[in-house]
Amino acid sequence: MQIRTLRLFCHIIETGNLSLAAEKHGVTPSSVSQSLAHLEKAWNATLVTRGPYGVIEVTRAGETAYEYASDIVRQAGELHRAQRHVRETADPRIRLAACHSIGLHQLPIFLNGFKGRHPEILIQLSYGLIDCVHHDVQENAEDLGLVCYPRRRPGLVVDLFRHERLMFVCHPQHPFAARPAVALAELSGQRFVAWNEIRWSPFLNRIPDNRRHLFEPRHELDQVELVKGVVQNGDGVAILPESTVQANVADRTLAAVPFTDGGCTEPLGVIYRRAKKLTPAMKTFIHELKQASPGEKI
Repeated sequence: MQIRTLRLFCHIIETGNLSLAAEKHGVTPSSVSQSLAHLEKAWNATLVTRGPYGVIEVTRAGETAYEYASDIVRQAGELHRAQRHVRETADPRIRLAACHSIGLHQLPIFLNGFKGRHPEILIQLSYGLIDCVHHDVQENAEDLGLVCYPRRRPGLVVDLFRHERLMFVCHPQHPFAARPAVALAELSGQRFVAWNEIRWSPFLNRIPDNRRHLFEPRHELDQVELVKGVVQNGDGVAILPESTVQANVADRTLAAVPFTDGGCTEPLGVIYRRAKKLTPAMKTFIHELKQASPGEKI
């Protein structure tokens, strides 16, 4: 005997009407009558007496049957919910998407440490442009997304985990390359090569409107590596996150100079669907992401 049949029987008793039970269960009244007749034959008992317009009266045998049937239906529902919870929370996989600047420069050290501490958690990693990461998380193609300048979009949770310092980046022979710091006011007239995500940065909000035109880029590219290549050729300067140029500064192919007040930063966030039920693996990843030590900063 199927749980579905017992659930239908409970609907009959609870509504007191065959037609209402059929509507509630999404079947035809004749189907309800047939199911009821099947139960009465199986249990060799009259469960209800039928009246006009689908109205029923519950017999003593029907009351007893309902008591047991409703308990079975309740327990079946609890079992279904428990199994679903196990499936959702026991899954050790995390589908993780990262924008290129985080995935290539900031994520590897942290991820190596995380995998060492949690070998049971499987990270399925992909890379994409920032808008693509947002889209994939919204469409549930990815569980978590790591992005800089996260967008506030309907149905998405944005959990900021740190701010990355922005640097003035130039060729090592640039006049500002040896400076300990540079002020925004000194950058007027520079040939800017823009990483297009900078337009989301608070950096631009600090520039007076009457001076904004002095910072209009000559080139605007969608990937940090492309911007760095142009600057390395001496064809302009850029404003980029510190971690993306550390290796270049070390090998002296680029110079990076902080701003005088140190206030220029880019926000980094983890995003996920508001309706997403985070598994223990996902919660552990997010927690450790926010607690990352200086040696494994992301």
